[in-house]
Amino acid sequence: MQPVIAVVVALACLGGCGRDSAQQQAPPQQQAPPTVPLSPQQQQQAAAIDQALGRAGRFLASRQREDGAIPSRTYAALKDGWSLTPLAVLALRMVPPDEAAAAAYRRGVDHVATLVGPGGAVRAAPEVSYPLYAYAIGALVLGAPDNRRHRPAHGRLLAALRTLQLAEHTGWRPGAPSFGGWGYAPRPPVREGSGLDEGDLAANLSATLLAVGALLLGGTPPDDPALAAARGFVERCQNLATDGGFFFSPSLPDSNKAGAREDGGLRSYGSMTADGLRALLRLGRAPADPRVAAAAAWLDRNFDAARNPGEFPPVAEVRRESSYYYWAWSAAHAARHLGKPRWAEALAAELLRRQGADGSWRNPASEMREDDPIIATSFAIAALALSRSVITGEPRSHAY
Repeated sequence: MQPVIAVVVALACLGGCGRDSAQQQAPPQQQAPPTVPLSPQQQQQAAAIDQALGRAGRFLASRQREDGAIPSRTYAALKDGWSLTPLAVLALRMVPPDEAAAAAYRRGVDHVATLVGPGGAVRAAPEVSYPLYAYAIGALVLGAPDNRRHRPAHGRLLAALRTLQLAEHTGWRPGAPSFGGWGYAPRPPVREGSGLDEGDLAANLSATLLAVGALLLGGTPPDDPALAAARGFVERCQNLATDGGFFFSPSLPDSNKAGAREDGGLRSYGSMTADGLRALLRLGRAPADPRVAAAAAWLDRNFDAARNPGEFPPVAEVRRESSYYYWAWSAAHAARHLGKPRWAEALAAELLRRQGADGSWRNPASEMREDDPIIATSFAIAALALSRSVITGEPRSHAY
């Protein structure tokens, strides 16, 4: 189960929304957008991004079923109608105005709302293959200001998301490495007697960032105990004493894409360091905080628009390649937080170069399931739209 989710889970942290504008939590501090006029090259790149986003939106709309779902045609585990549709719907919200994409977005939103049945019960596994990101990304979709008609369903998804945290209510204690985080368990990860395997009984940084974003942007107070516990988990994923970067999970060494160091510690790598920086900011760490500064310095030293950076051993190069679009998406967020227009320009150029003739993106490496064009295209749309906002100073985001 893990390889399927690891690539999809992050897009939900694409942002999110509160129940209304007055209830939204203030976003983490970000660098001011450019105030100087755009150069001709920047204007040209922004126009190319808009064209690419329009083509990509039409591609996603072409993959929609009559019931509003946008399922995978590549992986059976993502064909249930609820696991992948929220990801694609968030991406559709970021493309330029287009009649087909706008209609697909509205139908997709209404399909996401069916995660909550007529009686108010939230659909669960096995009907929903991957509840963690269905609930979290679904909450981001339904919490948007233009989707207030689905407010009751939004609240129920947030409540269901809380049940998946590795916390005291599921039998976990603060001394456990995974305490406070979220993982990929198909049902509440009760520590004893749940029948779940060890992979499910472990938290990871990607899933935790997703859950934190959905809860905070859904109106959860920053001092909520669930978020305080989550911050502790996030900080356990940082190599603060060495290079300042982040890794996937202290409980799942085999799942760390860059592998382990010779001293037994886990190697930092790009996508996790960008995720970690964003999680620290979202959970209340200031930009000048030593942990945030260390993560930003790691990204400064290692940024690469063409591949997920880090010291990957030769045997793990396939993991580097297979997580490219996830990295591009998270790196674009980091560029926005840190005020890095050169990063955004480089990411946009690389993504534009990789777009297919049909408007989609696909990764030839399949381990992280980015060979599914719904997954890769949704990540690429978000990365391009975020990069455009950094380049031009014009806000365009899925975080309302």
